[in-house]
Amino acid sequence: MATCLCNHPQDTDEIQHILEVARDWALTNGMVFKPDASSAGQSQAQCAPFSLFPSVVPKQIFQQAVTCMKDFNTLMYRVAQDHDFLERALKSVIKVDPFVRGLWDIYNQVREEGMAQPISLDLFRNDFMMNTSDKKNITSAGIPPSSALQLRQIEFNTIAASFGGLIGAATHLHRYTLDLAGKPYTSSEMPDNDPARGFAAGMVKAWELYGNPDAVILFLVSGIESNIIDQRWLEFKVHQQNSKIRVIRGTLLDVHAKGSLSDDKKFILDKSEVAVVYLRTGYGEDSYTSDKEWSARLMMERSRAVKCPTVRSQLSGCKKVQQELARSGAVEGFVEDPKAVKSIRDTFAGLYSLDMGTEGDDAVKLAISSPEKYVLKPQREGGGHNIYGEEMKKLLEEMGSTKEREKFILMERIFPLPEKNYLIKSGIPLTLVDTVSEMGIYGVHIGDGDKEHLNNQCGHMLRTKMEGTDEGGIVVGFAVLDTPYIVDV
Repeated sequence: MATCLCNHPQDTDEIQHILEVARDWALTNGMVFKPDASSAGQSQAQCAPFSLFPSVVPKQIFQQAVTCMKDFNTLMYRVAQDHDFLERALKSVIKVDPFVRGLWDIYNQVREEGMAQPISLDLFRNDFMMNTSDKKNITSAGIPPSSALQLRQIEFNTIAASFGGLIGAATHLHRYTLDLAGKPYTSSEMPDNDPARGFAAGMVKAWELYGNPDAVILFLVSGIESNIIDQRWLEFKVHQQNSKIRVIRGTLLDVHAKGSLSDDKKFILDKSEVAVVYLRTGYGEDSYTSDKEWSARLMMERSRAVKCPTVRSQLSGCKKVQQELARSGAVEGFVEDPKAVKSIRDTFAGLYSLDMGTEGDDAVKLAISSPEKYVLKPQREGGGHNIYGEEMKKLLEEMGSTKEREKFILMERIFPLPEKNYLIKSGIPLTLVDTVSEMGIYGVHIGDGDKEHLNNQCGHMLRTKMEGTDEGGIVVGFAVLDTPYIVDV
């Protein structure tokens, strides 16, 4: 049985009316993608995919995710500072994964010559799902009791954590569609949500700490960018908080062609001194098609500009680090407070190393014997990379006892309870379908050695997809933007 916010309207004309109004609202309020003309043949804005109504999230689960975020911010910042831990965690991956090795080489070079900027800015998103252990005791609304749900971390995003801008608009959109459907809600059930404002506050603070009022913030972006409006939301929020800050945009190739370092390692791009570099690209091998992009990344990393993220923070977001942190005693090496340790560990799913040796061999056997219970994850961001089921089984059998398997980790598969909703995206008919959701919690952190300048939780989002869809990326077409309707069960 699927959970349901309420008895969704079944009348086709009523739903069609709500859909038409919702699409116009989304276009009017900047909840859109803007395809690049060279790639899509057009340049007009299009609605980002969204759910017609918000999806149910039990209050206890939502509060657990929100409450643990500041502890995760501290943990991941400290992980990025610990060279020995990163080296132990990634030593096997570096040998077999050229992309991670490229990042590691930059990190090592900068570490050996001395980091010019000790301050780092991190704009995080921690992704969770609700695992259902008991589908028998379901309430009349289709919602399981809290005791039957477990919050489980899917991944921790340390670079290019997206949709902080669009999701703020989605909250207002869903309040509107609930109003149109005649469904009441309270402010606690549909809370305010503006992650872009929190992210912008982090950028403004980092810019202030840099100490040059004439310096700019650089948004590092890809050459072809459909999600530019989400990025613009952050730019506009920066302007709202400090109208004197100038934001510029550029690619890795722009940095290579027009960027330079001064003798004291100031980063100059097209005659502007850069105070903060915010990376919305550079998280996958597709961003580095030649030595020029790698050279540009190294230049920025060697500079005095505040990086978001630093290359070491990006490395800390590798799935292999997530798996190593799940080992007994690992979190405790970074976090002293037992309550904070518990809040972090309570979200961990089963994570297994595939490194060469008995431990990795046992994990391979586990996955091959029960492929429906596990997922194979490479060290990649951006969606569309995970491997499931029989495809995973076949790949593991082909890799066998070769080092190729060390590119991956094995993770326990999560089984969330389905929920009814309408998903509005190209190619999907307007019908009430079973969906599942992934919840992201946004965090902002600024650190300088042992000092924390800023540590906040600053918003949330849902990514919702049809039940049975393995991947969850929105830009790549698997999921839609969604918001939580928070209920007390």
